[in-house]
Amino acid sequence: MDLPKLKSPLNTKELLYKLQESQNVCTFCSTHSENLDHVLIDCSFSWKVWCAIANDLGQQLSRQPTFKQFYEVWIAIPWRYKRLQNLWISTVFAVAWRLRMVRNEIIFQQKELSLVEVCHSIKWKVALWTKAWKEPVPYTVEDIARNFSSIPVLFH
Repeated sequence: MDLPKLKSPLNTKELLYKLQESQNVCTFCSTHSENLDHVLIDCSFSWKVWCAIANDLGQQLSRQPTFKQFYEVWIAIPWRYKRLQNLWISTVFAVAWRLRMVRNEIIFQQKELSLVEVCHSIKWKVALWTKAWKEPVPYTVEDIARNFSSIPVLFH
C-alpha cells in the first residue's frame, strides 16, 4: 500500500528562511519588515492606535525601543484611583491583542484596515473586560465604551 504524498510542506524554520524579504513586509504599512516590535508599536498605524486610545484616557505616550520597554513604561504610569489603573492596564492588553487580531484578519480574511474601527473595537473590549473585575463597576459596558474619553472623570 502506497502512502499518499503530502501536498504542502510542513511550516518549519527552513520554509520560513526561504521567504523572500518582499514577503515579510508589515501588514499595516507595507514599508517595513514585520516583527513584533514593528507591528505593535513602531508601525505608523499601530502608533496612531496607541496614541488615540491613550489620548482618550488623558495620557501622552512616548515611543520606546521595544514593546517590552513600552509595556513597562505603560504600566508604571501612576494613577490616583485603582479603577483607573486597572482600566489602564487592561487597555494595554486590549490594544496589543486587537492589533494582532486585525493583522490576522487582513492576512486571512482580506479585511480592510480602519483606524476608527480598530479604536472602536478596543474601547468595547476594555469596557467588556471591566465586568470581570472583582470590584464592580457602576456603569454598563455600553456606557463605558460610548463614553471612553470620559473614563478619567467617571472612574475616580
